[in-house]
Formats: sequence, structure tokens, C-alpha cells
Amino acid sequence: MSRRWISRLLAVAAVVVLGLVLYNATLVDRRPPALTGISLSATAGGNDHLAQTLTAIDLVFSEPVDRSSVEQRFRIEPYVGGTFTWDRDTTAIFTPAAKLPSATAFSVGVAAGFADLAGNAAPDATGPFTFDTVGPPAVTAMDPASGSAGMATDAIVRLTFDRLMDTGSVESALGVLPVAPYQVTWSGPSLTIAFSAPLAFGTTYTVSVGSGAADTDGSHLAAPYSGTFTTVNAGLGVKTVVPADGVAGISVRTPIAIVFDGPIDPASVDGAIRITPSIGGDVRVVDPVSDVVQPSSSPGPAGSVPGEPSGQAAGSILVFTPSNPLAQHTTYTVALAPVVERAGDPGQVAAGRTWTFTTGGETTSAQNQIAFLSARGGVNNVWLMNPDGSNPRQVTTELAPVSAYDVSSDGRSIAYAAGGIVRLLRLDGSDVATVTGDGQLDYAPTLAPGGEAVLLGRRDLAGTDLGWWLEPLPGAPAGSQARQLLPYGAPPVGSVALTGDGLVAGPGVSPWADRAAFDPTGRWLLFVTADGRVVHADLTTDRDGPTVAPLDLSSATGVPAWDATGRGFVVVGEGPIGTGLVRVAATGGGQAALFPAVGPAAAGHSGIAALVAPTGDHLGYTPEPTRPPDALTSAPDLLDRSPAFSPDGSTLLFSRVQAADPTASAGIWLCDLDGRNLRQLSTDGADPRWLP
Repeated sequence: MSRRWISRLLAVAAVVVLGLVLYNATLVDRRPPALTGISLSATAGGNDHLAQTLTAIDLVFSEPVDRSSVEQRFRIEPYVGGTFTWDRDTTAIFTPAAKLPSATAFSVGVAAGFADLAGNAAPDATGPFTFDTVGPPAVTAMDPASGSAGMATDAIVRLTFDRLMDTGSVESALGVLPVAPYQVTWSGPSLTIAFSAPLAFGTTYTVSVGSGAADTDGSHLAAPYSGTFTTVNAGLGVKTVVPADGVAGISVRTPIAIVFDGPIDPASVDGAIRITPSIGGDVRVVDPVSDVVQPSSSPGPAGSVPGEPSGQAAGSILVFTPSNPLAQHTTYTVALAPVVERAGDPGQVAAGRTWTFTTGGETTSAQNQIAFLSARGGVNNVWLMNPDGSNPRQVTTELAPVSAYDVSSDGRSIAYAAGGIVRLLRLDGSDVATVTGDGQLDYAPTLAPGGEAVLLGRRDLAGTDLGWWLEPLPGAPAGSQARQLLPYGAPPVGSVALTGDGLVAGPGVSPWADRAAFDPTGRWLLFVTADGRVVHADLTTDRDGPTVAPLDLSSATGVPAWDATGRGFVVVGEGPIGTGLVRVAATGGGQAALFPAVGPAAAGHSGIAALVAPTGDHLGYTPEPTRPPDALTSAPDLLDRSPAFSPDGSTLLFSRVQAADPTASAGIWLCDLDGRNLRQLSTDGADPRWLP
């Protein structure tokens, strides 16, 4: 063979050898596998190295491996038995044959020598990966914190565990002492206990979880858990609620108020009132309205406007004022939560309560209606009802008792006094006007015919007597000015002391009741001062002003009345011509004693009604002013008050009181002029008027 061929063969051989080397280097795997990660399938508390006792261990490799080589070299210390499952030869999953012991430290690794599918063996051991198993489950927090005091009686309790729990086992192991019904809800590892009814005041409650409670792995509490909390003391009382519970006919413009027996902390009232159906409005804490003169030089809240915010650090009335009128003929439910605290002592709260009231319809006119005073809504206010007693409905909505009222001749407006404040109100609730000025206390309003002025008695905030005034009202002629008719004789301060329907013992009227009468033209006026003196006024407008003259009549015990038949005034009083019902001429110039009588009287075109002398306990009527009235009633347990006539003069209207307690109303009644057809319109009320 020639040298040339030998050289060619050697070159080909070299190429073949180089190809084999390159093939072996590129297609034959010589790299050993690697363990790239070890992890737990069930961790606890977000910690990758804290395991639940029922957990698997995942081993992830860089490439498919020989399963047996891994399983033989797997190490876990302390040793536990288990089985392997695989995911595509790259992930080994070791599942212990039993729950791991709790609170134990473990080390996991794979010894050197595990191989890939090409037989490449790992030269080094991997790991260790260390982890701990959780201990027994535990309650990590209680809200409120155990030992808390002063908790509201509608408090909820939240227990938080250190892991997810088996909810059924926890609820079976849960207990509350003293026993109180509750419902539970879960949110992850937190259990909320909501009580079905308010808890008892001033009581320490224990919430416990027994050792039967287990986590989702079945591990039980190492020891029972218990925590305590104490509810607030019921050291704040509710005196009354407005409107009162169960009352129907309430004005759609009513405020909703709770009167407490002491000052309350304004910071504690948020969310205290819940009203159904829901209504928007404003919640405030106010002082009680008072016209009681304070001993200091500053009268404080005397004469303050009802419902205005307290000028002190804390008032005692919580008032919700709706932003819009309530729905008519609708029942509302008011719930007071037990969260309102006594001012300066958050450890004392008022008990929660729930009550209802029902609204009436709006009123635009009082014509052919019976007006009366009633405290059925919680505070003495003016009400209307039909002549048969149906459809009673509230007109005024004061938080201080209304002590006197008068209705305009057209039946569309009302003037009234409450807490020393006189207001004018349209019957539909609109155009509210406060007549009383700053620094004043006004009482006993009586509207002049035509509604252009109101007569009232006035004092200042110190209680100084400012006498009787004629105040112009909206609609009066331009330039009308307030006129003082008499510099003395105003009713005393303190009308807020009136309770119930505003009745006083005896056949007379309260010191703050209306006590005047105009003639139909508005020219002449007869009124009674606080000490019982009778005063006549001629209001003729001239440059000399009104003419006012006290009459020789005293000890007047009731409201004067205009007697259209006799064209004069009648009033019960004492004078040189005798004691009893006296007629005073319209001009004030003549007086005539008619017959013995007690208390207020009423005159109609059919005769005169009065309380029969000498005791004034029963209603009497006479068609002849010169003849004493015949008694129409005789019930020994009921006493009659405040007689009035129906517009047509055929029926008598009057109120009655309990003989055993003359300040307790026995309702409003009607009877015919002969005493027959006696019928009761209401079970409460005072000072009724049948409006034309």
C-alpha cells in the first residue's frame, strides 16, 4: 500500500475518533442529579418550617431520577415510617404513616448516591431541611381581653386560635357562664360569639373552651381555656321616652327623645338609637327645658328653647330630630342600645329598651274638632279628635309640658305656651313662630279675634313680674308694636312642674292656664291676673292707647267667657255684689251677680254651664242666667272640670278627674243639656274646647 493511502486512512481514522468523542460528549448524560428543594405540604402560621402534624414532605429534583435510589437514601430524623408517591419522576412525596408527634424538631435529607435515569449518581448528600411540628392548638386572643370590665350588655366576644380549627369540636366544647343564649360564626381561625339577648348588668361572664376542641389535624387543646369579662352597671335610668310606648296619633313632626335621670356623656350616644322603618335625622344631647328660676344670678337654662343643644358639658335628654316628616299612619319601632353612659362615669349605662308608636295624619284645620291637652305621648301637648272621640292626633310636639293654648277663630293656627315659651303654629305643622323674645318667659296666651295679636303674661329670667302684654303676630298691620296692658299680675315661673295632663287639685285651673276672653270684635278684653284680680281693657286704637281698669272683683277661680246672649263677659269671682258667677258689661262699666258657682264657667247662646256650688264637683247648666244651674252629674268617684259648649250649643263638653286623686284625669266627656246621653270620648285629657 502506498504511503499516500496510508496517510488518507490515518486522516479518516482521526475524523472518526473525533466524531465519537463529540458524540459521547453531546448525547451521553454524565451530570449527576440534584435535589433542588424540600417543602412541607401543610405548614402552620405562614411559617415554611412549621408543620401541621398531618403533613407530607415534597422533594423536588433537577431531573427525573431513579425512584428506588431516592427512596433507599431518604432520611428523616427522628425516624417515622411512611410511603412514597411520585409526580413524573421529578417530585417525591413522602407521606408519614401516622400523625407526626407534636412539638418535635425534624431533619430531612437524601444521602449521597441517588441517581438519575442515566445512572449518574449524586456524589454528595443533600439537606438537612429542618422543621418543627406544631404543639397543641391554643387560644391566642380574646376580644374583649380577659378581665375587661365595663362592657356593654350587647357586647360580642371573639376568640382567635393559632390555626384553623375543627369548628364542630370547638362549638361542642364552648361554654358561657352564667348561661346566656348565643350564636357563633367563624372567620378563618376566629370564632365570634353574639348573644341572643342583652346580658345582665354588673355581671361577670366566663367564656370557656374545653380540651375536646381540636384543630383540623385532630390535635386537642393541651388544657381548657377560659376568659372573663364584666358588664357595666345599670347606674343610669330612663325617666320617660317620647313618644310614649304604644301611643297612636303621634304627629309626623315629632322628635324622638329619651329622658334620663342624670346627665349623659355625648360621646356615648353614637348609634344609640335605631328606628325602624329607617329615617334620617340628627342626634343631640340637650338640657331639660326649664322655666324654674335658678338661685344664682344666671338663670341657666330657664326659658331655653325646647330641644336646643345643652349649654353645659352634658345634658340629660337624648333627642333624635327627623330630617323630614314621618310617614302618616305608620308604626315606628325605636330601639335604645345599652351604650349611653352617665357623664363622668362610663361604668354606668342605661339599659336598652324597645318601644313603638304610630303616627296620625296631618291636620290642616281644627274646625268642628275637639282640642284638648294630653300627656299620652309622654309630655303634655295639644291634641285634636273628632266630636265622637275618633281619630285622636297630636298637634304640638314639645318636650316641655304645654301649660296653655288657644286656637284661632278660623281653626288653622294655635298659640301655646311650653316651658315659658309662647309659639304660634299652623295646624299642619308649618310656619312655626316663636313669640317669646330673648330674656323673657311668657305664659297663658290668648289669641285676639282675627289672629293679629296674642295676649300673654310675662316675666324675665330672674322671675321679675313684667305684667300683661299684647304682642303683634305675623299678619298684623304694619307698624304694630307690643303693648304692655298691665305692669303686674303675670303667672309665676315654674310651669315645667306640671305633671300628667296639667291638672291641679280643686275646681280651678292651673296658674299657667289661659285666663282671658275677647269680645268678638277684639275691642274689649277681660282677663284674670295670677292673684285672681279681674281686669278689663278697651283696646280701641287711638293716640291715648288702650284703657285698662282693674275691677272690684277678686279671687277669680277660672277663665272668663264671652256671653253673646247677654253681650258681656261672665267670670266666677268675689265682689261687693256677692260671690259666684258675675256678668261684666262689654264696656266694663257694669256688673251683675247671676248665681253661686265655682271654677270656670262657659256661656253659649242656649244658656250657661258652670261647676255647681258650693264644692264645684259637678257640672251644672241653666238656660236662664238669673236661675242657678241644675246639677247634671252626680258620680261620687268622678269630679267635673272645664265646661264648654258645642258650636251649636246643644251639647256640653267637659273633663273629669278621679275623686281619689283630683290631678288624675278621668277623660273627656259629653252630655246633653239635661244631663242625658252621657258619654266618654277619651280616658285622659284636660281643658277641652269644641271648635266651631
